[in-house]
Amino acid sequence: MKIGIDIGNVIIGGGGEDTSFFSDNYVNTPEVEGARDSLVALKQGGHELHVISKCGPSVELKSVVWLENYNYFPWIFLERRLNFVRKRELKAPMAQALELDIFIDDRQDIIDSMEGIVEYPILFTSWEQTNAILKGIFPS
Repeated sequence: MKIGIDIGNVIIGGGGEDTSFFSDNYVNTPEVEGARDSLVALKQGGHELHVISKCGPSVELKSVVWLENYNYFPWIFLERRLNFVRKRELKAPMAQALELDIFIDDRQDIIDSMEGIVEYPILFTSWEQTNAILKGIFPS
């Protein structure tokens, strides 16, 4: 399956009061708990993983550097599967263009926009919860 994944608060931590990703020490922003293991398992399961993230050019660059620093290339993502959009409402058309089956995001408005575009829009709260949902989607 083709799976789309948001970055902020899904892979790269720092939600809420923690704004370290937006500081000069952004490379020290921690991974979301369980992100690496979950994404590795999906890739090893033969799924095609794509990032779709809304951000401006400076955060796009920081995101790529962060992913490189945490060795997400090429073990988890191929660089050509990084998709950055400048407006949130462009995530759904990007998911449609990529013909994604699943999209994982921490924002309800994004999940709502994926209805009718991806078969399985998943509202992210934790990788433990997301993995439980994915187990129900993938045949054993």
